[in-house]
Amino acid sequence: MKYFLLALIVSFSLLAQEDQQQLVCIHGFLGATWNMHLLSKNFTKKGWDVTNWGYSSREKTIKSHSKDLVLELCKLAKKQPGKAMDFLAHSMGCLVLRAALNHPDCPHEAKIGKAVLLAPPNKGSAYAQFLNGFSLIRSFAKEMSGKELLTEGDFEHLGQMPSSMENVLVIAGNGGYNPVIVGENDGTVAVSETCLSTPHQHIVLNTGHKTILFNKDTFINAYYFLK
Repeated sequence: MKYFLLALIVSFSLLAQEDQQQLVCIHGFLGATWNMHLLSKNFTKKGWDVTNWGYSSREKTIKSHSKDLVLELCKLAKKQPGKAMDFLAHSMGCLVLRAALNHPDCPHEAKIGKAVLLAPPNKGSAYAQFLNGFSLIRSFAKEMSGKELLTEGDFEHLGQMPSSMENVLVIAGNGGYNPVIVGENDGTVAVSETCLSTPHQHIVLNTGHKTILFNKDTFINAYYFLK
């Protein structure tokens, strides 16, 4: 009898693992995994299988970072073949995700889930381009992804969210004040700069570029959208 109960418990445990939604969290420029810790922790509490992926943001170009992300996605896909992955990315992490989803080696599992993009500079950042006028900022940002953020007018060359990923939500912030930026903004990126050129849902929260990661409404909207 005890062996039957043990087998039953194991079966239910495996079934629960199969039912878990996969979520990959990706931080932004000058960020680290701790930036996404609160969001990833909240999703884990809800029973999700969360991977909080980290990378040294200044050390490579956006496309080079995306290749590293693809390697991680391939590992996850190998563990659970055929299981869709969802994504929660912030700022430059959204650009790394876009590039990864358009990489030829990106697994199919990554292209059939949902994605929530937090404060993404999809159309570039006027504020970043303003900062590019200061040599100290250029030196600190380095010549890789930092330079791209400071100089690119848009990021269409990274590719679009794949058509197989039909559910994409952009959450922008309008709780910032920056006289350099025209229109509502989060202090770093204008609301208008967060929009994708492909179909997606879009909402605006009264929060800043960094504080969007710790805003309870961010989690609530991301959770119910992905769920």
